[in-house]
Amino acid sequence: MTIALRRSFRAILSVLFLDNLGLTVVYPIFTPLVLRPIYTLLPSEYLLSTRLILLAILIASFPFAQFLSGPFIGHLADVKGRKFALTLALIGEGVGFLLTGLAILQMNYLFLLFGRVFTGFFAGNMTICLSSISDMQKNAQGRSKNFGIVSSVVGISFVVAIVIGGTLSNDTLNAFFNSALPFWALTFFSLINLTIIRLRFTETHVSPSNEKHFFRNQLRELTLLFKTKQLGYLYSLFFFFMLGWIVSLQFLSSFLIEHFIGTKLAITLTFIGVGLSWCIGNMLINRLLIRYLRVGTILFYTLILSCLCLFIASETSHFLIFVHFILFGALFASLSWTNCLALITSKAPPYLQGKLLGLNQSIATISMAFAPLFGGMVGEFDIRTIYLFASCSLLISTLILIIYKVKNRF
Repeated sequence: MTIALRRSFRAILSVLFLDNLGLTVVYPIFTPLVLRPIYTLLPSEYLLSTRLILLAILIASFPFAQFLSGPFIGHLADVKGRKFALTLALIGEGVGFLLTGLAILQMNYLFLLFGRVFTGFFAGNMTICLSSISDMQKNAQGRSKNFGIVSSVVGISFVVAIVIGGTLSNDTLNAFFNSALPFWALTFFSLINLTIIRLRFTETHVSPSNEKHFFRNQLRELTLLFKTKQLGYLYSLFFFFMLGWIVSLQFLSSFLIEHFIGTKLAITLTFIGVGLSWCIGNMLINRLLIRYLRVGTILFYTLILSCLCLFIASETSHFLIFVHFILFGALFASLSWTNCLALITSKAPPYLQGKLLGLNQSIATISMAFAPLFGGMVGEFDIRTIYLFASCSLLISTLILIIYKVKNRF
């Protein structure tokens, strides 16, 4: 990788870090704002059931907007170039964070919902980031290595987001702190990232000379790719993998409270451990494995291992055993995510990467929307069935990969 590409790669990592912060920083902020009647975001007479529904809508609005914008921003990156699309997305994201902070100051729920939708739409720039990284490496092993670094950054940002959101919104720690402050900080980070992209990012994609027919040609080639069933299998695999892992993550705190009577400290430390395991899997283990194994082989074994970890976690009655298998599950899941992306991007030419990864991001956000619905339904029978459901979802992913492997002989 040249010096210019290394600078561009570091710039992309900075943008990805901000994206994930914007997605996860809300968890320690929105819950008390919506559920506690002492705040005036909602009328005091609203029942808890109503507040829970409005909280779910508020949290889901961000990934839903990402789902809508993913293919559009991916196409924009393919036609106008990665740098243009990143610049536009960062400007929109910064405005969105600003609107969210203002809505919290005014304690206006509808304004806050609009701010999250607006921010989420432009936060679809993760598609551009993954497309740019895909441009930088032409082989599956190289992409797996780079996507592994991306996955590590996501894990670190998850931990940082919980700390920033929980600390800067806690006015008991400092009179200056409030629920809007984290979003002022994110607005400032957006400006920093915009500067980094303008100064340090070198365009990785050559825009087409004939834009009028380029979109039509892209759609035709994407249709041909899907007719080969290769991408159909891989996207189905990715959907069930994300569904299983997101369910296990979203209901982790509920499981600890209901099944193990977990304390707030234990829950926080477990989440931090999950984030660190995700980072270790890609920063250390994936970089070692890709030297000796093919991407498809790594994906196959890590899917099996993550499935087994979640199954054992669903059956154990000992807290420490549960935590250990969740941490190992996170480690193997991080390797599965990385190598699944590498396999998907290897199936399309460079000028289709943006649209391909835009569809991939849309599938990820669909699984995020379905996860709480399915998890809540199966959790009504027994809280342990949530992790049994998650392990079954990962098992389906493994079976799809086996079918794909038999048909394509990779």
